[in-house]
Amino acid sequence: MRFLWTAVGKDLGRLRRDPLSLATSLGIPLILVILVTVVFGGGQATPQGRLLVADEDGTLVSQLLTGAFTREPLSKMFILETTSQGEGRRRMDRGDASALLIIPKGFQDAVFQSQPAQLQLVTNPAQSILPNIAEETLSTMVDGGFYLQKLAAVPLGSIATGQRPSDETIIRTSLAFNRIGQSLSKYLDPPLIDLELNVTAEKRESTNVGAIFLPSMLFMGLLFLANQYALDIWKERVWGTLRRLATTPASLGAFLGGRLISLALILSCVAMLGVGGMRWFAHVPVASVPLATIWLILSGTAGYLLLLTVTVHASNQRAANVIGNLVVFPLALLGGSFFPFEMMPDWMASIGRFTPNGWAVTVFKAFVDGSAHTRDLAIGAGGMAVVGSLFFLITIRRLRRFV
Repeated sequence: MRFLWTAVGKDLGRLRRDPLSLATSLGIPLILVILVTVVFGGGQATPQGRLLVADEDGTLVSQLLTGAFTREPLSKMFILETTSQGEGRRRMDRGDASALLIIPKGFQDAVFQSQPAQLQLVTNPAQSILPNIAEETLSTMVDGGFYLQKLAAVPLGSIATGQRPSDETIIRTSLAFNRIGQSLSKYLDPPLIDLELNVTAEKRESTNVGAIFLPSMLFMGLLFLANQYALDIWKERVWGTLRRLATTPASLGAFLGGRLISLALILSCVAMLGVGGMRWFAHVPVASVPLATIWLILSGTAGYLLLLTVTVHASNQRAANVIGNLVVFPLALLGGSFFPFEMMPDWMASIGRFTPNGWAVTVFKAFVDGSAHTRDLAIGAGGMAVVGSLFFLITIRRLRRFV
């Protein structure tokens, strides 16, 4: 037993002196996890652009016109910036904004006096969505102004005189607006058009991309780490560790058991960081953090025993490296560790779920979404223990001739 913990300390000490070996195994999956989280973890994206306004009128009506873009949801789509007409056109030529709105001088007087006025909207041809939104918004407001002119021409004309109104003018204007309100009331109260909504399709929730990609990335990291740790047995042989071990009373089983324990400790840190990152960094709901974490540790350990059995049967260190990669990469590609099963053709996904890591990924997702429980963990752990014990015995037998 003492030798077992000595072997554990030896392996962890080597890792402390050479952390780069662990970093290289987890580097690619870690980078992919960060990229997927940053790109897809921010929720639904809203297009945003810049609307330049050259307000040459500077009146209340022109401010009301541009005020529509300062209220939601348009305020989330456009950054409103005031500029001159010349500077605005130069910036549009450089493609610095989505659109330029030019409000001519005398716009308010034209509205009040029912005179024609021309608004200019210069759009960016390199964009499509935001310029169209700005155009449709202005079109709606212009239509509203036209109908307001038709219905309230007299009171608006009274306001447009620019002189202090007399009591008679105020009374006449108030009565005119009151008549307009009464004439529209029969259409507005109650409304003649009744809208009835019938939802015929079930509302679909937005897909959490992190929940699809991150389990695959985690198991890719486990495969790479297990392969790196399995190939490390050849370093032990080259350094003469196994040869010296054979001359001592210590057993190869204790030596291999120490490596399993040290790997399990490393996998514990990786699994806790991975599951914790899924839940608190990528905002993927994890139904049971402990069960998911334990499953990752067991899966990584079983994968190590499989790859170690393959590695020790190679003829030399270079062959072991080639054979290990020939096993890892097809398993990763087919077993849902490079691409999630949801993105694969159905026939390929159905085959991939029967691979060792494909089965482990599927069960892990069940722990994440809550469809698997402690009983499923016990059954899966029992199956991995039986198969892992077989690999352990085969490896021990091979190591006796490996030295």
